[in-house]
Amino acid sequence: MLDRSSFQNKKIIIFDLDGTIVDLDVNWKYLKEILKERYFKIYNQNCDFNSISECLNNIVEKKDETELLKIFKIVEDFELKTIDKTQPIDEVIYFIQNIKQIPFIFDTKLAILSLNTRKTIMLALKQFNIFKRFSFIISKEDVRKWKPEPEGLFKIKSYFNVEIHEIIYFGDKEKDLLTGKNAKIDSYLIYDLIDFINMDLNYKKI
Repeated sequence: MLDRSSFQNKKIIIFDLDGTIVDLDVNWKYLKEILKERYFKIYNQNCDFNSISECLNNIVEKKDETELLKIFKIVEDFELKTIDKTQPIDEVIYFIQNIKQIPFIFDTKLAILSLNTRKTIMLALKQFNIFKRFSFIISKEDVRKWKPEPEGLFKIKSYFNVEIHEIIYFGDKEKDLLTGKNAKIDSYLIYDLIDFINMDLNYKKI
């Protein structure tokens, strides 16, 4: 259970983006079909793209950086088509906007670890006036091993030069919890934070 003690001695709070801070209006199923067809056309092999990251791992193994960058661009363009339809997760936006006024975590720094592309992350955060709250962002383009591999979390740890026990991570999927577990970082589902915000911080939705 998440409570005030969960934040004790934490210097860094890391968030996922989609489903955690905001809800992107992206047809992931259609995007995966596009990427699946492209993958077969280029490599004459099937990759179901049940997880985009799994198939990106295959491209990394093939050492095809050129194709990897093209995939990043396709994903970015697809995400940005509907960026203006992004919806806030109100409690989390409130938490981020007011973190400096929360006594037991006012001195923490915020970071993003997301499978979305960098431009999407930046525009989504700017849309709700919280971009400047974040000190560091790790996007899809910034790693070559994606969740549940812990590379992104380790990059954030290294950037801030902190210890594992000084970090807490929030996401919306079991994959996020597994990513945290693989890094030995305390991790919670965002719903736990939302419950905490509603109960402990007396959040009132306007």
